[in-house]
Amino acid sequence: MRRGKLAIVMLILIPLLGGCLGQKPVLEELGKDGSGKIKIMYGSEEAFYNDYGNQFLVKYPNIKFEVVSTGEIDEEQKAKGISYQEALLHFVKKHMPDVIIANPFTHETLVQEGKLYNMEAIISQEKFELEGYMPGLLDMLRDLGGGSLYGLAPYFYPSIIFYNADLFREHGIELPRNRMTWKETFELAERFAGIGSGENQIYGFTEAIGSGHNLLFKIAETLSQRVLDSRGEKVTFDTKGWKEALDLTAHAIRSKAAYTMPLEPEEGGLTYPENGELFFSGKAAMVMASFWFEPSFRYRFANDKESSAFDWGMVTVPIDPSFPEETPHTSMPEIFGITADSPNKRAAWEFVKYVNGPEMARAASRTPDGKLSTRVNFIKEIDGKSVEPLYMLKPKVTSRSVWGGEKGGFPYPFYAAMTNLITRELKAMVENGKSAEEAAAAIQREGEAALKQAREAEKAKREAEKK
Repeated sequence: MRRGKLAIVMLILIPLLGGCLGQKPVLEELGKDGSGKIKIMYGSEEAFYNDYGNQFLVKYPNIKFEVVSTGEIDEEQKAKGISYQEALLHFVKKHMPDVIIANPFTHETLVQEGKLYNMEAIISQEKFELEGYMPGLLDMLRDLGGGSLYGLAPYFYPSIIFYNADLFREHGIELPRNRMTWKETFELAERFAGIGSGENQIYGFTEAIGSGHNLLFKIAETLSQRVLDSRGEKVTFDTKGWKEALDLTAHAIRSKAAYTMPLEPEEGGLTYPENGELFFSGKAAMVMASFWFEPSFRYRFANDKESSAFDWGMVTVPIDPSFPEETPHTSMPEIFGITADSPNKRAAWEFVKYVNGPEMARAASRTPDGKLSTRVNFIKEIDGKSVEPLYMLKPKVTSRSVWGGEKGGFPYPFYAAMTNLITRELKAMVENGKSAEEAAAAIQREGEAALKQAREAEKAKREAEKK
């Protein structure tokens, strides 16, 4: 009887032990001396080594890098009048990098085109630590990958509302709070509208960089609105969400709750004025900015004699009340992926693993300098301020550019024409009382004509190039 039980136990254990001891590696190991090579796309060779290469080579001194500059992508896009996604795919085909660094939109395109390696198996086999990432990050990356991880993101740039706590207390106005809606944010901001006038007017809200149309786009992104459908074929402006965004923006500007640059169409290109000075001079109580704005406090208060130090704080950016735990206002410009047909996958994986691992997150947490690790356990406060609001909202899984057209892209002339059209209609709402319904209808109608004209010009240019 005992022999029978022992035989049964052995039958169970042998396959398990065999699996543990003889499991075939998903990727071949590096050479005995740890040698390997990696071709990587980056802005410049110098920037790459400063940001990642030098740290990695301390641990892997025998791995060689070849850096191919991504400036070529922008040059081809402008020269040929094609979308960034198209230019990126041409770049990948031409240079065949082992590691591709992409933003969420281009990362999704690369997955759909079959250009990236599915990392799930190697992550599972090596038990790469996925615990400790910020809430929602892996959900977003898997959504971009159709359910699988084709890339990992070591850093993110959250947008946040910075506020001048001294200014709020001086005028007896309650401090901002986390998870306010846009309506609540502007209602709070409007309480400053009656304070001062002319050059001494105090505004409740502004953006660090932006204009009227930029503020509109921020609100529209929160409400998941898009200028174009996913294929870039139709304008999708005449919607309830866009009308709500138009109303909120126009009222905030008209009531002086929010400051934006004058609503004037721009000739010869678009500019993005800096409004941060308004905040530091005490003429704006709140400023919405990416977290890269935070080091400005240290610089201004230490070096600028015109700026007086004040107590400041942070709260989350406004949210969509239907999705109070999420935000689209989180930038993740560097998602590291491995090319599907790379002959150097092991070396590439060692690099991606290192860049996204706890060791580098710990080192980066000592000098955040505007960007934050996606791992939440290494930094608790910055300049004595809790970082809780920075990690409080999840990156929106379905987040896309407010412009839409992810699959089809869109030509730059349409972008410029549409922005000026939106600015014109916003101005009519603010100054002449035009309704959101009328403005949205006009933008829809004239936007469709602008898109058609830009597409025809794009087609003609391509045909001319073929000839």
